[in-house]
Amino acid sequence: MELVLTKHREEILKHPARFKVITAGRRFGKSVLGLMYLLRGQMQQGSNLWYITPNYRQGKLTVWPMLKSIMRTQHGWKINETELSCTQSGVTIAIKGSDAADSLRGSELTRCVLDEYAYQKPGVFEEVIYPMLTTTKGGALMIGTPDGFSNNNFYDYFIKGQGDDPLWKSWQFRTIDGGFVSEEELELAKSNLDEQAYRQEFMASFETAANRAAWAFDRSKHVTKATDLSSYRVAGIDFNVDYMSAVCASVYGDGTVHYYDEIRLKNSSTEQLCIEMKKRWPKVVETYPDPAGTARSTTSHRSDHQILREHGFQVYARRRHPSHRDRLNALNRKLRNAKGEIKMTVDPRCIYLIKDLEQVQRDRQGGIDKSNYELTHMLDACSYFLEYRYSVVQKIATSIEW
Repeated sequence: MELVLTKHREEILKHPARFKVITAGRRFGKSVLGLMYLLRGQMQQGSNLWYITPNYRQGKLTVWPMLKSIMRTQHGWKINETELSCTQSGVTIAIKGSDAADSLRGSELTRCVLDEYAYQKPGVFEEVIYPMLTTTKGGALMIGTPDGFSNNNFYDYFIKGQGDDPLWKSWQFRTIDGGFVSEEELELAKSNLDEQAYRQEFMASFETAANRAAWAFDRSKHVTKATDLSSYRVAGIDFNVDYMSAVCASVYGDGTVHYYDEIRLKNSSTEQLCIEMKKRWPKVVETYPDPAGTARSTTSHRSDHQILREHGFQVYARRRHPSHRDRLNALNRKLRNAKGEIKMTVDPRCIYLIKDLEQVQRDRQGGIDKSNYELTHMLDACSYFLEYRYSVVQKIATSIEW
């Protein structure tokens, strides 16, 4: 079996991050990439290198034949068909299944691959694999095709790898990027699959069956870094003890809005949020907060709006809460209007806003589903500003106060 070092594989293998996350379309060549990750570099005596699939049988049928084919061309390796392992001079390369996760505990790991991670048992990395990597300071490669927003945290780790943590890095590749499937086959797949299934299986897009609140959002089109921020900057705010949330936007003359930073504080107060905003966003004066903040404070006898004004912020808010539908219409029209124009973008560092845009769902009334307290806060903060300034339906009653 020939291992070809393509430019995508080379980029991944040479990157210094300890934990790497790959979401890729079907037939991208994920298994080959995983084996190259395990076999790269020098192996010292006592090294344990594991390729972990969602179940033992899957690993035996798909990965084990490839590993055997490779190791048979290398001198001195002992192949054990029963254990699905290859050993030499104290080095062990083995195929494992996470369906019997407890049986994996106890060993020290040097490197591991978690294949089809979206289908791995929840907690297998955090509770079983990561502790085995700590003594060796070993690394892990998580690879797979997205399964919506699965019940493990494949999506969360992908988002983490898009941030600034040097230990984590993530990539997203389409099937066509792997070079193994022709454009003709992909066109055939389009005719045989619905759009959502095609985007998930061949475009490596995190999809979900329910109706997304930000239905016009597309990571590949809307997540980008701005080359230059405008001088006009505003902040949208959602008041909660968990989580106090604010998102900052740069607004351009043509009406384009670029969200470039966010603040998310746990077990906090409006006072603490104001201090952090002044520190992080000294140029921001205009704020577009939760309209309910005029009547009550999250943690103080003063109203949230009053606290904002005391810190020098100008407060723009409706006298009454706009409907969820009005906010979602304003948001989605900015994301993509009827002419196909994109008037809203998001910096990759805004991981919680992006998560909301991808995961928050609509309820049966067409509003925002609030059942998951971890979500919606950044989407709310973002949409208060958009609904106020770019409302689809013109409003009359407003309050503008210092």
